[in-house]
Amino acid sequence: MNRRQTTPLFALALLCLHCGSSSEAGSNQGAGSGSVTTGAGSGSASAGGSAGDGGGSASAGGGSAGDGGGSASAGGGSAGEGGGGGGGCRPPDNPAVFEIGTGEACFRRVQHGATLPVMAGPQGRYHLWLAVGCRACGDTIRLRYAVKDPATGDVFPSAAAQELVVQLGPGEFRRAAGLPALLPGAIWNPDVVLPEGTHVLLEAEVRDDSGATQHAARVEVVLGATEDWYPGCDPDPETCGAPGAAPCCTG
Repeated sequence: MNRRQTTPLFALALLCLHCGSSSEAGSNQGAGSGSVTTGAGSGSASAGGSAGDGGGSASAGGGSAGDGGGSASAGGGSAGEGGGGGGGCRPPDNPAVFEIGTGEACFRRVQHGATLPVMAGPQGRYHLWLAVGCRACGDTIRLRYAVKDPATGDVFPSAAAQELVVQLGPGEFRRAAGLPALLPGAIWNPDVVLPEGTHVLLEAEVRDDSGATQHAARVEVVLGATEDWYPGCDPDPETCGAPGAAPCCTG
């Protein structure tokens, strides 16, 4: 099992996220991506925005996020591409206006039908790593995302949609990575855990302060093997994994 980790600020953030509600988003094919995208306009969500439709509130600078809890934030991000942090991660070629990707430390493009590893977090819940990228967004966005059943278009029972304010990295294609998309089930509720090979929909949308959708994307992926994840990795392949050093980020 690989030990998956992130920078201290987001590691703290990841240990209590579990906002609860779901959303629907329309779709048109986005250019240069395996995800389906829609949206118009270029504004970004206010950093002071709060979660709607029953979800917990969010703030770009504080709070915490993870396998279970109330409020959430994504102000620090992950090191490297997408989290507002350092280098070493490159944007994809010909990015769409808004794209869904994956990765703990960096945005990685996801094609339809790709297999993604399932993370088993320290709180006993399971998640996929979600990353997003946007060419028409500001420094922060109000993001709502969920894992859904492709057969019904609904959030899986015992899972939840999450809504929070996310700090994007710099550049023409601004990115954020290391967002935990919650899956159903837990170590104390194994009967509803989705088995390896299950197809799921990853959906995300950028909302304005009124709750209206500005950009949206979705992609169908396949659940891979489950890996243990713990916070605190080193994204630099030249220094990580050495004796006494932090493990490497693999997302």
